[in-house]
Order: sequence, then C-alpha cells, then structure tokens
Amino acid sequence: MGFDGDTNDPPIFSKEQLEEHSRLYPEVHATKLKEIEARLIRVDTTCVDPTYCPLRSLKKEQAYALNSVRLHDLYFGNIGNGDSQPSAEVMRLLERDFGSRPEWEKQFAGLAMCSRGWVILGFDLKDGVLRNFFADDHSEGVWSVLPLLVLDVYEHAYCKVFPTRDDYVDSFLTLVRWEAVNRRLKAVKEFYQSIAAIL
Repeated sequence: MGFDGDTNDPPIFSKEQLEEHSRLYPEVHATKLKEIEARLIRVDTTCVDPTYCPLRSLKKEQAYALNSVRLHDLYFGNIGNGDSQPSAEVMRLLERDFGSRPEWEKQFAGLAMCSRGWVILGFDLKDGVLRNFFADDHSEGVWSVLPLLVLDVYEHAYCKVFPTRDDYVDSFLTLVRWEAVNRRLKAVKEFYQSIAAIL
C-alpha cells in the first residue's frame, strides 16, 4: 500500500516499491560491476594520468558500483516491519555516543534531509564509537568505518510512494530491523577487538 493522496494515514513502504527499487538499482549496478571488472583485467596500464585515463575511470566507477550494491544490500537488510528493538548493547552505545536514542535519531533524520544519497550509522574501527555519516554519492565513504544501519535517501527510494522525504524518513525509522543492526554490531565489535592493535 502506498500513498494515494486520499487519506490522512501516513504513507508506508510497499512490497512493490521495494521490489522496483531493488530491480532498478542494485541489480543494474551489479551487472555493470561485472562489466567493469572484466575490463579492468585487460585495461591499458601504460597510459596513466591523474586527470583522465581508462584505469582511473574504471577504478572510480568500480567503487561507485560496488558501494551501490553493498549499500543497497545493507539498506534492504535493515528494513523490517516495525516490531523490532535495538539490543541492550546498541542502546548503550547510542546513549554513550549520542546522549540518547532520540538524540541519535534526530541527528540521523537531520542528515537524511540534507544528504543527496545515503545516511549511515557506522562503527568507527579506529575510535571504537558509533558515528552518523552521509554520502552524496555511492563512491563516497569513510575508511575504517563499518555500516550498521543504512538509509537510501536518493529520490528513487521514496518519491513514488512518499509525498515528502520527511514522511519517508519517519516511516523508515519506525521500520528499522534492529535484529540486523544488533547482528552487525556484534560482529563488528568482535572484529574490532581482534584488530584494535593495528589501527
């Protein structure tokens, strides 16, 4: 069920919206990624230049396509049906690093309103803290940060169902599949313990 303009009920995520989103973006980018990686195997490495060269262009587009596939995978994996709760450890870290869950949520939602592409709650492997980030483009990101919760704020993610980005973000925050975030945090913390000495 989507927004039809004839109800006061807030719009909700629909199966059709999510299926179309999945078909139009990560699947297409996964196909392009394979094409790019095939071209990288035989790219000319004798003609290199920081302004333009085939190697540089292919590597830039590889990062774009790869991040698109991975971020969409995380995004679809953390959309639930609204009956999910963060673990005690997620709550502890939200309170430690943002002051409270509502304070984290306000910052996350605020970033969703000013980002052109993605909003990510990530675990910083260098500092051992949670941070909110945004990326205007698939090829942006921060090194040594592992995503825990991902929100796609490109217009294709919401404009057919939600009249405003505010409505979309509000709906998303009620449908977070916290079990996915909880699992990601548990794995990240185990990884963090094993690599803390090298970062």
